[in-house]
Amino acid sequence: MTTFAPGVDVSAAAHGPRLLRNRSWDRLFVAGGAWLVPLPILAFYLFRALGAGVSAAEDLVTLLVMVPLGGPHVFATYTRTYLNPAFRRQDPLMFVLGLLVPVVVIGAAVSSAFFDVVIMGSPPTRYVLTFFFFWAGIHIVHQHCYVVSGYVDRGNRRRWGWIDYAVILLAMYPVSFFRMSMVDKADLSMRTANPDALATRIVTAVTGDPAFADEYIFRIGRVAPILPDFLMHPAMWMTITALFVVALSIWIVKSVRERRRGTLLGYRFRLVLAMAVFGSLVPLMPNLDSAFQGLNAWHSFQYLGLAWLMNRRSAERGEIQSALFERTMREGAHWRFYRTALFATLGAIAVLLGAAWLIAATSNGEFVMFGHDAPPVDANGRELYRPGAVLLAYYLLGFSLLLVHYLHDGFFFCRRRYLRTEPG
Repeated sequence: MTTFAPGVDVSAAAHGPRLLRNRSWDRLFVAGGAWLVPLPILAFYLFRALGAGVSAAEDLVTLLVMVPLGGPHVFATYTRTYLNPAFRRQDPLMFVLGLLVPVVVIGAAVSSAFFDVVIMGSPPTRYVLTFFFFWAGIHIVHQHCYVVSGYVDRGNRRRWGWIDYAVILLAMYPVSFFRMSMVDKADLSMRTANPDALATRIVTAVTGDPAFADEYIFRIGRVAPILPDFLMHPAMWMTITALFVVALSIWIVKSVRERRRGTLLGYRFRLVLAMAVFGSLVPLMPNLDSAFQGLNAWHSFQYLGLAWLMNRRSAERGEIQSALFERTMREGAHWRFYRTALFATLGAIAVLLGAAWLIAATSNGEFVMFGHDAPPVDANGRELYRPGAVLLAYYLLGFSLLLVHYLHDGFFFCRRRYLRTEPG
């Protein structure tokens, strides 16, 4: 079989829907990781059934995803940025911006947890986490859109191809905005739902339990996002829901027609379908920390394959040359690439756990490893921001790495030459 690049079939690229690499790679990494989505959700309820508290179960699920997938996928970005000797010269803006992110994140964590700083009634970390949620969602859908953009049918013009992107972009937000609209902005503890919100009344009417509405408000990292009023208005989640339903309907009709004409791109279709299903269903789960870890597991698994492929493309063009690349980017070295990322993750987790133990041991009970079930309060009865020592150590030492990963890939996902190799 003739090839024009390792793992890419010229005949398939020239006469039909092209592949990103080869059938086995595309089958595994494009939508194959979607089966991972339910696992963190099931693990959360298993830990709860075994007696773990909510905070402990959330942190255990985070570690369950972080060790084999989340950490390695973040490290993979750095193989083409700060571990690339030419990065500073090739992308000076990304180099500098990546150094500024830790200043903001660590400053917010220190001022919130150790100095009890509040800005308009909320700790600075809450603002960072609000930004993080929206950036995380954009990052996930941007990655999926980037993968989808690599599938082109050379023999057919793709009319209505934009609808694939619309479905991916909208899938997570109908339920997410519904639950965000339940947040009571007057309750600085972020523990109760706004009883006047339409979404709160709907949840209470369906479940018959006002206490469930308090548990069902949108919270990530045990805090609710800070949102402007227009985003919390019922018109927002109604509009997003209507747009998603319309986009999904058009996509279904388009896919049926393409199937009948024999022009349906199977891997592209499966990726959009998986995102439509899981993206819309995952935000329904009561505990969003564990639920979104399901999407994170799929996203990270897909990214590990994608990062290796992007690195291969760059290595073939001579854009990156380093000893690390020589060991991990050559054909057949994918397991070495993963092991390197895994060992780096284990080392980082060891540092985080050591820092968490130190925080807990020296705080006179103010911080405990997995957080207090009931947050401590000051002399005036105001709840203090006291996350678990593990979570705080992550905010101090690890969270910045994740956000820099988002930042750099926001640029990389706009460069399709890393994904596609044209025959010629």
